[in-house]
Amino acid sequence: MKPTIILLFVCSVTFGQCDFRPTHKPGFIDRIPEPVKVITLFSASIVLDAVGDGLYDNGDKTAGHAFQAMSTGILLTSPIFLNMDKDNFWWYLVSYVSLRIGLFDYSYNLTRGLPMSYVGTSSISDKFQQKFNPGAGHLWFPKTIFFILGVVIPINEL
Repeated sequence: MKPTIILLFVCSVTFGQCDFRPTHKPGFIDRIPEPVKVITLFSASIVLDAVGDGLYDNGDKTAGHAFQAMSTGILLTSPIFLNMDKDNFWWYLVSYVSLRIGLFDYSYNLTRGLPMSYVGTSSISDKFQQKFNPGAGHLWFPKTIFFILGVVIPINEL
């Protein structure tokens, strides 16, 4: 009983001396420009998701799930690192979707060991891309445009 009372007394005296006023000192993350954080977090999440899908489809389900969990973790924690403004929410969404169109398929194909210009047959996006299939390497131009759009939006709008 005595050690507990002594411990409580010491803690109350110690905390009584502390200053709990909020003092925010900018850290490393705060000094990084917002566009760099957006592009880096979104790109990392997309690439990790694509690698996870590729590993899962190659039969390495444990590693695939781990990479997909890391991708989800980045997206869930991104509001901690980003100074998101509700008025600019749509710009974040358009940037993410554009980066996903530009990065996902190439990352997936590299993970699976497929040709870079490979277009599958099962997903909705694959079926859409099959309609515009003039030949090998045809999709690099629109995907590059989407990637550039996904990079330019945060730089200009966020």
